[in-house]
Amino acid sequence: MIFKELILQNFGPYRGRQVVNLSPEDAGEPRPIILLGGMNGGGKTTLMDAIRLVFYGQRAQC
Repeated sequence: MIFKELILQNFGPYRGRQVVNLSPEDAGEPRPIILLGGMNGGGKTTLMDAIRLVFYGQRAQC
């Protein structure tokens, strides 16, 4: 299973509709690894919580 994008709507620090591209390309070729970086409180853990929520629903304990 390959995810191409994650769409968040008012989830954690993400306000409004936010689209996260999970299939970036470089010179037309897909990149196999996605790195997430940011400042403290920037929403990195919340982004991972959103992905866990997709897989496990309310049992995700996020």
